[in-house]
Amino acid sequence: MPSDWHADHIERWAETQRTNVHEMQALCPKCHHQKTAEENRNMTDAIQLDLFSSQSPKEPLNLRRHQDEFLQICKRIKAGEQIKKILMLVTPGGGKSLIPVIAAANLIPNRNSGNSFHGTIADAICWVVPRLNLQKQAEENFEDGYFKNMLGHQHRIMANNNEPNPCKGMNGYVATYQAIIANPDLHAQELRRKRYILVLDEFHHVEKDGAWHGALQPLVDNAVLVILVTGTGERGDRKEIAFMPYKATPSGLTPDLLSSKGTVVIEYTRGQALREGAIVPLHFEWGDGQAEWIDQQGQKNSVESLAEAGDYRGIALRTALSTGYAEQLLTKCVDNWKSHKKDNHRAKLLVLAPSIATANQYLEWLQKLGIKALKATSDESKEAQTAIKKFKKHYKYGDAKAVDALVTVAMAYEGLDVPAITHVACLTNIRSKPWLEQSWARAARVDREAGVLKKTGLIYLPDDQLAVNCVQNIIAEQEPIVKERELNRRDNGNGGNGENDAKNKEQGYNSIIALNSSLTRSRASDSSNGETVDYAETAILQSTAQEFGISGSTINLKRFMESYNTRRISPEVYADSSNQESLTPSEELSIIRDKIEKYVRYYTAKNGMEFKAINGEIVKEFGKSRTAMALEELRRVWAWLQSKYPMND
Repeated sequence: MPSDWHADHIERWAETQRTNVHEMQALCPKCHHQKTAEENRNMTDAIQLDLFSSQSPKEPLNLRRHQDEFLQICKRIKAGEQIKKILMLVTPGGGKSLIPVIAAANLIPNRNSGNSFHGTIADAICWVVPRLNLQKQAEENFEDGYFKNMLGHQHRIMANNNEPNPCKGMNGYVATYQAIIANPDLHAQELRRKRYILVLDEFHHVEKDGAWHGALQPLVDNAVLVILVTGTGERGDRKEIAFMPYKATPSGLTPDLLSSKGTVVIEYTRGQALREGAIVPLHFEWGDGQAEWIDQQGQKNSVESLAEAGDYRGIALRTALSTGYAEQLLTKCVDNWKSHKKDNHRAKLLVLAPSIATANQYLEWLQKLGIKALKATSDESKEAQTAIKKFKKHYKYGDAKAVDALVTVAMAYEGLDVPAITHVACLTNIRSKPWLEQSWARAARVDREAGVLKKTGLIYLPDDQLAVNCVQNIIAEQEPIVKERELNRRDNGNGGNGENDAKNKEQGYNSIIALNSSLTRSRASDSSNGETVDYAETAILQSTAQEFGISGSTINLKRFMESYNTRRISPEVYADSSNQESLTPSEELSIIRDKIEKYVRYYTAKNGMEFKAINGEIVKEFGKSRTAMALEELRRVWAWLQSKYPMND
C-alpha cells in the first residue's frame, strides 16, 4: 500500500459508493451475523485494491484487433512499463475514435474515485482533432452508454477552444489544431498544470517544422503519454509528418513503423478490418463521359472519354464536374440510393463537391430530384455544424430535424462518423490517395442499427485514370489478406490533404470555359478483391434491374445472376463440356485485349510506374497499338508481358 494512501481516500471513495467505512459492521445478507474484525479488514483491503483499477465492465469486452492491442499496452503501462508514445495507423473506418476512451478508462481514475490521488498514470486527457464537427463527436464518444458499459468508465470531456480552465471540471477536453495554434501558451500551461494524456488525432495534418508543429511541441514535451493516431501514413503534398519516425530507403524517406524503446507502433490495415468485419466492402460504380470546353486561346477542345483523356484528364474532369455529366452521375447515385432505402430506411447519402459553387448547384439538383438535403462547406460556420448535426441524426419518420443527404466540400469527409452512410457521390477533382481513401471510408462503416441491411458501401465516381490508380493501390495493399481469406474458404469447403493533378499539360481551370459534358457509359468494381464488371455488362445489368425494380450494386447484381444461372443447371449438365459454347474470334480477341489492359494497369499501380510507360514499350516492341493487333499478335504480347513484367502471385 503506498504511503500516501490515507483513511480520507478510503472514506471519500466509500461515501461515493453510498457506504461508509464505519458502516462495515452491517449484517451479512446471507447468514445475518455481525461481521468479524477479520472480515472487516478483508473488506477494507478490497476497497483499497479497487482504488487501483477502473470500474469493472458490465459485459465482456468486444474489441477490434488494434483496440485490444492498445488495451494491452495500457495494462503494461499500469504495470510500470515506461512507454511514452503510441503510434497508431488505423485504416479509415476501422474504429480509432474509441482509442482515447480506452486510454481514459484505463489510465485515469474514475470520477467516483476522486481525482486527487496519485496511484494512477494521468489526471486528464487532451484530445486534438482537425475539425470542429469532430469535437462534438469526441464528446459524444465519451457519453456513449454502450462504451461506458463495455469499458466500465464514467469519464466525460469538454469541447474547448481557448477558454480558461479547459476541462471545466471534466476528465479532459477536446480542442482543434487551429485553436491550439491560436493560443499555444494556454494549452502548454494546462499540460504543465497536471498529468495529461495527449491524443493527436489525424496527426498527418501536422507538417514537420510547420506552424502547427511548433505550437504542439510543448504539449508533446509535457504529456505523460502521447498517442498519435491517423488513418493514413502520408500527406497529400508528400511532405514529412511531424512526430512521425522516418527511415532512409533507396526510394527516399519512409515512415519507420517498428516499435522502439519507449514507443509502440500499432497498425490496422484495410485487409485486417475487412477480415474482422470491422468495415464493409466498397463497391465502385464508375462513370465515363465526354467533355467540351474553350481554352484561354479561345479554341474549342473536347475529349470523348474521361478514362482515355490522357494529358487533358484534369481539365476534362473539372469540366465534367460542373456540367451535365455530374448531374447525370449524381442522378444515377440518387436513384440507386432511393431503391436501397426501401429496404434500409436508415441509408444516407454523402455528396462530395469540388467547390462551394458546385456544391450549391448539386444542392439544387438534389432538390429537383425531390431529395431533402443540406450543405456543409465551411468548418467555422454555424450553418455547416447544424447541417452535420441533422445529418448524423438517426432517421425517424416525421422527424423534421433529420436529413438523409449532405453535400460537402473537403470538410465532412475526414472522421465523419455516420455509420448509416451507404452511398457516396464522389464528385470531386482531388486525386490524392490519402484524401480519396478517407472520403470513401465514410461508406465503409458498419451500421449496428441496420445490421445485415448494410452489407456494402457504394461509391459513384468518374472513371478517370488517377481514381482508378488509387483503387488499384488499395487492392494491391490488401492482396495478401484477400488471398488468405480465399484460401481459408477453400480449406473450409466453402468453395494536408488533397492535391489536384497539377502535373498535367493543361491550362488552369479558371482560364477555360466549361461548355458541356455527359455521362456516356458505366462500369463497376469491388475494392476488396478487384472484381470488375465492364461497360457492356454493366449497362445490361442496370437496365434489367431498373426494369424489375431491383436495387443493389452492379457487382452484387452480377453475383446474383451468376449464382442463379449456376444453380438452375444440374451438376451433370454443368460438367458436360459438350454443352459449353465456344468463343467467337471477336469474343476471344476482346477477352485477351481486356486481360492485357488490366494486367498492365495492375502492374503499374502496384509498382509505382506510369501506365503509358509499358504501353509505349509494347508499341515499340511490336510496331503497332493493341487495337490494331490480330489474335496471334495479342497472344505474343501476353507472353512478352509474362516474361518481362512477371507478377509472382
